[in-house]
Amino acid sequence: MSTAPTKQAGGPDEFSDRLSPMLVKELRQGLRARTFVILFLALQAFLGVILLSAIGAAAPERAGQTVSSVIFFFFSMSVLIVQPLRGIGSLHSEIKGNTIDLMVLTRLSAWRIVLGKWIAIVSQSALLLAAIAPYLILRYFFGRMNLFAELHLLALIFIGSAAFTALTVGLSAVPSIFIRGLVPLVGAVYLAGGISAVCFGNGIDEVVKFCTLQEPKSGWVLLTILIFLAYFGWFALALGASMIAPQAENHSSARRLITLLAAIALGALNHFAAFEREFLAIMLAVLVTPAMVIALTEPFYLLPPICRDFVRRGAIGRLAGRFLYPGWPSGVLFTGLLIGTASVATLLPKHSFTPEFAEEMKIALSGSLATLLLPALIQRFLPDRFRQGFGIYLLIMAILGVLAILAGLVAAQSEDDSFLWALSWIPPVQLPLMEWLRRSSYLIGNYSNPEIYSLLTRTSLGITAFYFLALLVAALRHFPSIREVEAAAKSTDTP
Repeated sequence: MSTAPTKQAGGPDEFSDRLSPMLVKELRQGLRARTFVILFLALQAFLGVILLSAIGAAAPERAGQTVSSVIFFFFSMSVLIVQPLRGIGSLHSEIKGNTIDLMVLTRLSAWRIVLGKWIAIVSQSALLLAAIAPYLILRYFFGRMNLFAELHLLALIFIGSAAFTALTVGLSAVPSIFIRGLVPLVGAVYLAGGISAVCFGNGIDEVVKFCTLQEPKSGWVLLTILIFLAYFGWFALALGASMIAPQAENHSSARRLITLLAAIALGALNHFAAFEREFLAIMLAVLVTPAMVIALTEPFYLLPPICRDFVRRGAIGRLAGRFLYPGWPSGVLFTGLLIGTASVATLLPKHSFTPEFAEEMKIALSGSLATLLLPALIQRFLPDRFRQGFGIYLLIMAILGVLAILAGLVAAQSEDDSFLWALSWIPPVQLPLMEWLRRSSYLIGNYSNPEIYSLLTRTSLGITAFYFLALLVAALRHFPSIREVEAAAKSTDTP
């Protein structure tokens, strides 16, 4: 009687024991999932059938471009839309099934859990990338192919897919269904429209031309894009890890420190790239906004083990802790540090713009900053159960936005919009107020006079400073509690 041979661990059909158990589990489940199998087979079928049809229908001189458009369209839709959306419920399913606590009790840290789920989806996207290689070979025989640029574009699409997948995986740990599900879905709809417009319009030629890196500053722009994708991908994964980790683990300090270094790096990069000032200001705003919002809404739960590493470094460590400790009180100081860093980086460029546009940029940036600060300040005056939580913060911001829209609608039906000054403490109202000032200036024939914005600029900056100082006062009231936790950490610390 013979027995069947047993499978050897580490064989050709088995995963290595060195791989994370979470990664192995997610890869096995993901490769067997109907979503991936259907996507993989559909990609092959659509590329085969539609590609041949497009070749037969297109003129000989346009056949190569048609093939490229079809390949980029289906590959982009697969890895930039479908694959990232598969990460929406990755961490939430574990939280809902009460399996996160069991995983944390093992050697799997929060970071390994999140990375395992992310790498599993990205690995499947890499398999889709390998699957379209034969079609690229077919494209080569039609001529007029810039091989380097098109391969470069495929690599950028894959990197973008990895970043968007990190975003959905990280957000999947957020309790709010609005943030976890609706935000990625809305983003996917807009992204799908952009992909269609680029692939089946004249945009594909411009994108391929950009990927040749022959245009002025194209290399610096590409480097900036890669930095942004890497930062936001890491930031989203770090956010997901912090939400499933025990409270004794400190993920906030590293997240804030990396954000600060990224802002400094972007300012240093501008020294060589010489971006336009408004472009740099927008990039810095996009970079620091998520970190500021999370810092201002983070629950204040500070434990002695978190303070121990800071206390060991003496006065410098304690000072750094005031900016890097988890919780919104230190988050207020961190926000001030980010604002200062971004302001200095914005003042460095040599390029400038018209005085009128400069005033508009000041009002827009100051109003946007005040829009982020005011909901956090209002939360400090709410009952204890509403003082913390990202959902309450978004609700307050939505209410302020609705009030600004209503004020704008009333102003559109009124001949005298001066009543908007009474509502200028609501930061979004400053935009229709700026439009009213511009319109009033045009009516009297003064088409380019930055002085019309001087009062609004001072008002906007003053309101923003007031909101920040009020938040700072509220934060300083909690610093004695921080000192008590530091004292407890020092007393329990053993050499």
